Amino acid sequence: MPQPRRDFLKLATAGIGAVSALRFAPWMLDAQAAQASAVDAIRNDLADAALAAARRLGASYADVRVNRLRSESVSTREQQVQNVARNQSAGFGVRVLVNGTWGFAASPQLTIEEARRVAEAAVDIAKANARFQRKRITLAPVDPVTTSWRGTFKKDPLEVALDDKVQFLLKLNQAAMETKGVSFVDSAMRWISEQKFLATSDGSRIDQHLVRGEPDFTVTAVNNATGDFQTRASYAGPQGMGYEYIETYPWEAEARQAGEEAVMKLKARSVEAGRYDLLLHPSHLWLTVHESVGHSTELDRALWWEANYAGTSFLTPDKTGKLRFGSPLVNIEVDTYFWRSDHVQSSHHCCVVLRIHRGDCDAVVRPTLGRRGGRRCQQQL
Repeated sequence: MPQPRRDFLKLATAGIGAVSALRFAPWMLDAQAAQASAVDAIRNDLADAALAAARRLGASYADVRVNRLRSESVSTREQQVQNVARNQSAGFGVRVLVNGTWGFAASPQLTIEEARRVAEAAVDIAKANARFQRKRITLAPVDPVTTSWRGTFKKDPLEVALDDKVQFLLKLNQAAMETKGVSFVDSAMRWISEQKFLATSDGSRIDQHLVRGEPDFTVTAVNNATGDFQTRASYAGPQGMGYEYIETYPWEAEARQAGEEAVMKLKARSVEAGRYDLLLHPSHLWLTVHESVGHSTELDRALWWEANYAGTSFLTPDKTGKLRFGSPLVNIEVDTYFWRSDHVQSSHHCCVVLRIHRGDCDAVVRPTLGRRGGRRCQQQL
């Protein structure tokens, strides 16, 4: 049986964040702050050591990524707290290009000695990979950059009191339970704060701070007479926003609507076989676009360098300027303003455009070549 919220928080163990009196234990927050200071203090020296070692061992190009990742999650059911967790990890990765072949190694130990060892391991892996390299990799020239970038979030969610988050979720559950016929409500919020530092042998030093969140809930209605049950999940998806996402989206109104719709689904008749017009809600459409357009326009898949998970792509470079797919009523644009993992700044550009209003893009699929492909990384691995 779930424990009442107050009892749970009093008895929570260190493994889920050492919660006491609706806040995280001071010793844990102090330890995380100390680790953050240590990462900031050593990252430049660590990068210098790794890059120097890589060049000495024959790398024509090398880069070092030092990442600090913090995460927090809170989950509830009706008026009980189910789980609270807060974690932090840090580490670095070294990537090298040796004789046109990539090598990579990483470690969670942030020391100068470890940086040299990891760089040597990356070079060894590149040399081993060379046996299977069909064509040598040549990087397009890029001007060095020294900059910092912060996401557009207004309120860091990891700085918001735990009790505020718990109270929000319990109030959300209560709103959904107001509808007669609603049996259960689960709600949660998950946050990630990622600080990324990149140093390259080209001379770039880039520091970034990204925050993203994923609040959600699921309402369940049960017909005890028939054993049937129906659910309705929240429509709002993950966003690259801070805690202002909680404060600005109409969560309670949607929770009430979700409760009503879950009960309505219990009374709805089954769909009969036939031909119907299908309307996709935006919460479903984004996934449709992601699978059909997102993966197909990934450069490594278009070049057939990558087949893992989503396969290769039909949008091969020979179709540039020729192929056009999709409805002429649809424009799809890429809008990612941040520094990617290859130290090239992302921009707002047309990925697939079907002649609507953008005069600076052609009505064709245009695979992006050179070093503008959308490469991204999370954590040091």
